[in-house]
Amino acid sequence: MKPITRLTLAVAFFASALSPVLAADLEALRVTYVTAPFNVPSIVEKHEGILEADFGAKGIKIERPEITSGAKQTEAIAADAIDVASVLGGASAILAKANGVDVRIIAVYSRSPKAFALMTRNDGPLTLADLKGKKIAGPKGTTLHQLLAAALASAGLTINDVDYINMDLPTARAALLSGQIDVATLAGNNAIAVEKAGGKTLATGEGLIQPTTVIAASGKFIDAHPDLVEAYLAAHRKSLDFLAAKPDEALKIAADEQKISVEDAKAQLPLYDFTPTLTDADITNLEGDQAFMVDNAMLPKDRVIDIRKDLVSPIAYAVK
Repeated sequence: MKPITRLTLAVAFFASALSPVLAADLEALRVTYVTAPFNVPSIVEKHEGILEADFGAKGIKIERPEITSGAKQTEAIAADAIDVASVLGGASAILAKANGVDVRIIAVYSRSPKAFALMTRNDGPLTLADLKGKKIAGPKGTTLHQLLAAALASAGLTINDVDYINMDLPTARAALLSGQIDVATLAGNNAIAVEKAGGKTLATGEGLIQPTTVIAASGKFIDAHPDLVEAYLAAHRKSLDFLAAKPDEALKIAADEQKISVEDAKAQLPLYDFTPTLTDADITNLEGDQAFMVDNAMLPKDRVIDIRKDLVSPIAYAVK
């Protein structure tokens, strides 16, 4: 046996320092899988196994819990049940941070004001002012909730002026088409289904809100594994590159996943901007989201956060 020398120890130390120690102590990357309303990059990434390939090379497996609610995603981050919330509404991220959850934005996922809508049947209300006293359903605590409140405010109404029922998107769509409710807040293939059934759009987010969905991660994960955060964002970029290089194939993959036609998929894609780099305009939009929540008693004034300082990880400005 060779004697252990200072040189041997030094070589061993530097070899250890240069090895992927950040990856070595992580057995699995836990990333939420959210397909709705029309999250093409996520669908492509899973279909092509991009994360599995990139992280498998580091000895890390991928777990994809399907947690679609923003509130549930941030609860999972707080409980250390997930590492990355792959598609999280900006409002959900703000509320979680304001309530003490160590969640941070690492990139923008999408910007899509036209993708969110208030829809009714052909014989439903004609204007936003006609919504007073009507039954309206959709997922509470989401971008669609914010759209509803903004649309009502534009007509001089508030949430208290309507019968607002918490429902997921498929249930709200079914309830609208069966006549159980008057209006549903919808997006993606659920909005298309109502349109094809003869329904109409009362309002979209355009001119009312600037919905920004983000990619967020737990502060614990970001601090412990900065290289893996970069690796995750690099994998996300690969899915965006796939969409840019092979749009027809990407849309076919997304259409199959969402059980819609390729034509419907093509109609939805222009509604989304998937550029991941966080900009000053995005910060302004998120600050507007927070102000809106305060004004509508969704967030106490004493819990307001500094979006740029408290919620955003510096890498969000650098990701391309």
